[in-house]
Amino acid sequence: MKTRTRRVLGWGVAVLVLVFVLLCLPFNPPKLSAAEVGARVDLLNEKAAIVTPHLQLGKKTREANLALFEKVERGEQLTAEESASYRVLYQLILKDKQGLFIKMDKQLTVLTDYEPGENNNVGTRGIEGSHDHHDASAGANLAALRSDLGQLEQASGITGSYARVRYAISAYKDLDDILMHMAIAPQTKSVPRVPEAPADELQAQFEPMMEHFKRAQFELVNSPAYLAEIRQALDRFTALVVLVQDRVYGQLGPVERSLSGQWGSWRSLTPPTRDVSAKRIPPATPAAP
Repeated sequence: MKTRTRRVLGWGVAVLVLVFVLLCLPFNPPKLSAAEVGARVDLLNEKAAIVTPHLQLGKKTREANLALFEKVERGEQLTAEESASYRVLYQLILKDKQGLFIKMDKQLTVLTDYEPGENNNVGTRGIEGSHDHHDASAGANLAALRSDLGQLEQASGITGSYARVRYAISAYKDLDDILMHMAIAPQTKSVPRVPEAPADELQAQFEPMMEHFKRAQFELVNSPAYLAEIRQALDRFTALVVLVQDRVYGQLGPVERSLSGQWGSWRSLTPPTRDVSAKRIPPATPAAP
């Protein structure tokens, strides 16, 4: 009898907690429009690319090279020598915080002395040392995204409700992780990447996004070509988010959407973008009506 009473009390508490949570959350939040997604993407890109590495993770490095880092922050074009120096310093900031990044993203892929025979974007060869290889990490995030969406779409009935919410949130975090890796990639030392043939509609957006980010890596920092490539990469990522959002919303009911939230919410650990400006990268061209 005591066991049954505890079980009933447990279910009662769970129901009360669920009701409380639903009362505190927006009910059945609508899909974000492509323009709303794009605006968030631009802010998250600048947060990941500049604000966090410069002002949070790499304060000492920034202070020791203040003129160079401030020039980047203002959106001014760097020379070839400045671009190479900046990318080496930026890579050291990421190296120092690699242990923290691994805790935040289990798909993060560390490679050692990668492609020593390939010309890199700082005038030497390969990527010496052990570093997060953003291309491989983003690819692993894509694989996780594909898996999470598959699990979401296979969960059925009332008993599958928890799984649907869980995998929706996980899919949104996979998207965040892809952008967090690739937003910082144009500022790092790197070598070319061989494009892959798209295996599905997710990769059909992912591959062009990667191509544009990789092209930006080999342009002078903040040059017109660098900015144009990043703009196109962000537009492709926006299309990927819209695609994933459609698939997620197609599987969730109103309560489940309330619990999972929209893409870019705190549930998927999306970084806050208060006080972030996206003016460094040119805005997307509005879609024709």
